[in-house]
Order: sequence, then C-alpha cells, then structure tokens
Amino acid sequence: MAVIATFIAGIFFLIGAFIAFFVKDKKHLIDFSIGMAFSVMIMLLSFDIVPEIVESLGKNSIFMYIFILVGIVILKLIDILVPHHNHDEEIKHHERHLKHIGLISSLALIIHNVIEGMGIYNMANSDAKAGILMALGVGLHNIPFGIEIVATLNETQKNIKEIWINIFVLTLSTVLGALIMMSVGEIDDFTLGILMSLTVGMIVYLVMFELFPELCSAKNRKYPTMGMVIGALLVIGTIIIGG
Repeated sequence: MAVIATFIAGIFFLIGAFIAFFVKDKKHLIDFSIGMAFSVMIMLLSFDIVPEIVESLGKNSIFMYIFILVGIVILKLIDILVPHHNHDEEIKHHERHLKHIGLISSLALIIHNVIEGMGIYNMANSDAKAGILMALGVGLHNIPFGIEIVATLNETQKNIKEIWINIFVLTLSTVLGALIMMSVGEIDDFTLGILMSLTVGMIVYLVMFELFPELCSAKNRKYPTMGMVIGALLVIGTIIIGG
C-alpha cells in the first residue's frame, strides 16, 4: 500500500500532461486543483500527521519542531539552487497564469519528489489513510506542474518522445523515494517521528510558499474555493469512514 501511495502522487504528473495536450483552457482546472490540494494538506497536518508525530516522539516532541524547520529549509534550498518558478513575477507580469518551468525545473522536481516519496511511503506505513490523503494532496499539487512542463517543452519544440520520457521520469521519481525507504528497512518510533516531522516541514513549505501565493493571485475565487470545499469534504469523509 505504501508504494502504491507514492505512485498515486506521481501519476498526477501524467494527468497534468494529458490535460496540457488535450485541453485548451487549463486555468480553471489549475485553480480548482490548487484549492483542493491546499485544504487536503492543511487538514491532513491538523488531524493526522501532527498527532501521529506527537505520539511517536512522546517526551522528545521538541525534535518535531526542529525537523519541521529542517524540512522547510531542504525545499527552500532546492528552490534557491534550482528555482522552478517565481510567484511574485507570475502575479506581476502574467496575472494568474503559472510560469512555465521546463527541463531545469524538472530536475529540481525530481529531487523534490524523491524526498516527498520517502515521506509519503513513511506516512503510509504508519497510517495508510494519512498516507493516501498525503499522496492525493501532493498529487493535486503536481497537476499544474505536469501542465507547465509539457507546455514549456512544446514551446521549445522538443519532440513528443522527449516530453513523455521527462514526464514518466517525474511520475516514477516519488516511487524511487519509496524504494529507498524499503531498502532501509523497519525503523523505530523515534526515527519515524523525525521522518514524519521532515514531511510536515515539506508540506508546510508547499502550502505556504507554493499553494497559498497561487490562491491569493486567483482573480476568480470560485474554482479554488470549490476545490478547497471538496478537499475538506474528502478529508472529513475519510476520517469518518476510517473511524
């Protein structure tokens, strides 16, 4: 189940790629998917991941805050070293349209996805429900990236084969993270709590520095709001069903 969860997160790159190839007006879908990812991740942190970390770390909960910060810094360093998009520039020069990211950003996303895959695998091993929800939240965030990458490579006149190789590598990069975790083997509660804390830091970074600026820049709030409501209902329904 844990490996399947990482594949679910990656498969959304393919969804974004197909949308870029076959749908002309992508704006509303992007707004909706970002809104949904935002609410799923916020509720996932509040009701599943953070309580699980506190239980795993017990009296050592101080390490949760330390490694949440480390998780944020890791993704921030990736953005600094290989920036894939700049929200301020998008808002200023392109209104609501996402900035195209291309081949160099794909490299950053692969590194990013391997780390996320490790977090998703770890979370799904501890709590299958939380792992699937995390995979869905990350996956919805990947739809716009899939759209952006394909659109960019089309603009640079790359052939279709190269584009699809790029997308499939991105899709499977989260699974690579799971395979790394599988090779490590079983881990104790303290290590589990540390790894989940890193995951929380990554989610916080995605929510605050990736999703939130996009929501704020949306001119038509209808679609992101619909996405947030449906995402919240999805999490609530999962919690009710899972008890």
